[in-house]
Amino acid sequence: MRLRFAPILALALGCRAGRPLLLADPLDGALPAVDDCAAFADPELDARLDDRTDSVARGGNAVRLLVNGVEAFARRYENAADADLVLVKTYIFTDDETGRAVADLLRARARAGATVVVQYDLKGSLDGATEALALYGETRDERILRDKPILADLVRDGVHVVATNVPRTIPGALRLFRAQEKVEARRGEGRTPVAIGGALTRFDHEKYWITGHISPDGQITLRAILGGMNIASEYAYGGTDRVDAGSTRGGWRDTDIEVVGPVTTDIVRRYFDVLGANVEAWPAGIDRMRWEVPQPDAGAAEARFVWNQPSGGNGRHIERLYRALVRATPTESSVRLASAYFTPGPLVRRPLLQRLRAGGRVAVLTNSPASTDIGIVTTASRGAYDTLLGASPRAALYEWRPKLGLHTLHSKVASFGTCGPVIVGSANLDGLSSLNNSESVLVVTDPTLRATLDASFDLDLGNADRITQADLAMTPGLVRWSQRGVYWIGWRFLAL
Repeated sequence: MRLRFAPILALALGCRAGRPLLLADPLDGALPAVDDCAAFADPELDARLDDRTDSVARGGNAVRLLVNGVEAFARRYENAADADLVLVKTYIFTDDETGRAVADLLRARARAGATVVVQYDLKGSLDGATEALALYGETRDERILRDKPILADLVRDGVHVVATNVPRTIPGALRLFRAQEKVEARRGEGRTPVAIGGALTRFDHEKYWITGHISPDGQITLRAILGGMNIASEYAYGGTDRVDAGSTRGGWRDTDIEVVGPVTTDIVRRYFDVLGANVEAWPAGIDRMRWEVPQPDAGAAEARFVWNQPSGGNGRHIERLYRALVRATPTESSVRLASAYFTPGPLVRRPLLQRLRAGGRVAVLTNSPASTDIGIVTTASRGAYDTLLGASPRAALYEWRPKLGLHTLHSKVASFGTCGPVIVGSANLDGLSSLNNSESVLVVTDPTLRATLDASFDLDLGNADRITQADLAMTPGLVRWSQRGVYWIGWRFLAL
């Protein structure tokens, strides 16, 4: 029945929109053979990005895409094995097989005399209300909440551990505990664990793994890995058939990027700035000036480091980055976006709609109801699909198909045109990443990296199902209206 009536429904929707019918084509998500390099080499585009993202493009970098945890964590361990400096920043630090392996590595480097620092978002890393209550109940100092046990143990071996996003008052700590209780209760009832309100909707969501090596002549080489991966087995086991014996979680589909060269100094500066904002006094033993040093050229890639921190007055830079690059992409070229949570706000939605109405190509890859870890976000995503498909039935919208080792799509990547830049980072195309969270991305122009990302994106589309106007038309009217309502009204509050 679905096959019989889908073309009729698509025809009705096309006529209702007052435009000629354009049936979905399998090539809509593919890259067209277009030479659009000149559009992205325009100096005015660089000047616009400088101004609207408060960032600088730096040449001379070497970059490497790290596909899934099987590559990304192997590279983390390799970079840190003999490092003189290890700077870790994570939204989630889980006490599971991967968390303990990382803790052992950091402890060993600290004992060997390296400078080792861990920053973690306390709210993101709490394992439910029980842990929140335990950490709150055992302290009465000015920080209100003490560190998780797995991280507190690191301190005894000389690792500097700094929790970020910590409630500074007893009422704030209690609000956090009650919010965790609600989330835990919803999970126990089989419902989506969404928390609306300040206690659990502002996160320090950036992720970095930075290492420094000192050569015999005293030169310091910095390497940085950033992207979507936290410290937990669902990230580390991505691309493998491993399952954590304790958490029973298998791997997710995720993407990081490694960079060495001049832009790493910007990343290290950001790391230390956040560290300084979350301690009352600078920790003894961390010589910021020693490590925050200019780096020589290491390759031919141009890279730009862009970050958000709304609580510090620096908000929406990443959204403005996306908006500028979507607008700079020629109509005959393609914009391809992968986001774990896809509920774009006005700054991104409007240029996408303008592009589709003008006949441009847009391909989006996000989670399906079967693969997501937060169901209400896929409800809102369906509302976003309605909006994009209303602009053009050729909008190529794909939902991830879960499987062992790649259960949930967690990547946050994008590409623009055929030879334009790519984005890899921590920011989803959703309201929290845009309005509330601290986030960071790396924007890279490099032919080799671009080819790797294009091939990876094509493979991912092969593991996804396309959603068309005909699919949406099969959804009951009330459900479809509720999806639109969740998207338009609640997009800024949806949890990660």
